[in-house]
Amino acid sequence: MQALQDLLNGLSSLFAAGGVLWLLLLLAVALWTLIAERYWYFLFVYPAAQEIALRRWKRYEKAELRAARRARSQIVANVFAETHRSVDFIQSLVLVMFLLGVYGSVGGVMRVLESQSLGGAAGQQRVASGILSAAVPILAAGALVLVALFFTRALRDRADRETRLLADKLRRGG
Repeated sequence: MQALQDLLNGLSSLFAAGGVLWLLLLLAVALWTLIAERYWYFLFVYPAAQEIALRRWKRYEKAELRAARRARSQIVANVFAETHRSVDFIQSLVLVMFLLGVYGSVGGVMRVLESQSLGGAAGQQRVASGILSAAVPILAAGALVLVALFFTRALRDRADRETRLLADKLRRGG
C-alpha cells in the first residue's frame, strides 16, 4: 500500500513539474486510440470492405468501357477515403504533441531565467525546479513523437499499399 502511495505521489509531483504533461497525456491517449482504431480497421474491417468493392466491380464487368472506368475510379476513391481516414489527423496530433512539449520546455526555461535573480539556496532550488520543468515536457513529447512517427508512417504506407493493390485487382478484373 505504501509503495502505491509513493508511486502516486511521484507521479503527481512529476505532473506538477511539467505543466503541460496532463494535456500531453490526454493527447497521447487520443493518438493511440486513433492508431489502434486504424490497425483494427486494417485487420478486421478492411477485408470485408475489399470484398464488397470487388463485388461492386463485378457488376460492371460487362458494362461499356467508359462506365466501367468511371465505376472503377469511384470504387478506388471510396476505398482510398476509408483507408486514409484519420491518418492526416493522427499526423497533426503528432505535430501538436511535439509543439506542446516545446511549449512546456520554454515555460521551464522561463522559470530558470526568473530564478537567476534570486540568490542563495532558494534560487538554486528554483533553478533546479525550472530545469526539471524544462526537461520533462520535451522529453515526454519527444519519446511519444518518435514512437508515433513510426506507426503513423506505417499506417500511411499500409493505406497506400492496400488502395494500390485493390486498384490493381480491379484493373485485372478481380
